[in-house]
Amino acid sequence: IKELYHAAEAAKPVYEEIITRLYNQVCQECKGDGKSEIAFARLKEKERAQQKADDDYATRTPGPGVSWLYDIVRGYIEFTSADQILRFLELATKDESIRIVKAKNRFANPTLTGYRDLNLHIQIDIDTDFKHICEIQVHHMAIRRLDKELDAHKYYEYFRKYYAGATGSLKDRLDDL
Repeated sequence: IKELYHAAEAAKPVYEEIITRLYNQVCQECKGDGKSEIAFARLKEKERAQQKADDDYATRTPGPGVSWLYDIVRGYIEFTSADQILRFLELATKDESIRIVKAKNRFANPTLTGYRDLNLHIQIDIDTDFKHICEIQVHHMAIRRLDKELDAHKYYEYFRKYYAGATGSLKDRLDDL
């Protein structure tokens, strides 16, 4: 995990520059209402990262589990329209400084608790021999505000602990009920 965090520290400023550039381009092109926002988190806590690696990725190959953690460096964007979200995705897809390695469209396929966003894992080049995968969550402001009002994260935490990250065992758990 030490090596992962060393890489994440190097990747963070590059990631923030790329995401900020794309965000600003969307805001300029789409002429939003000025309420969109962007934020970057601190690096994920090492204890939580290790827990996630153990719960979700311990049996994945190739290992170790920490090699599957793509959200050590992360942030979010909150747009006020679907057009802005789509434009961000178009720009990210075409941007040569990143490569989308995984996309979860949770607008189309919400989580167990109804959570909706667009979650992208993007690979960025730090230098010619070094790449790192980071996460950007793209939210629609109205949906995210409702999520906060309903305190949906509390339910997410419950289910995350209950299923220990393995939502694939959902059918087994529901059968137990």
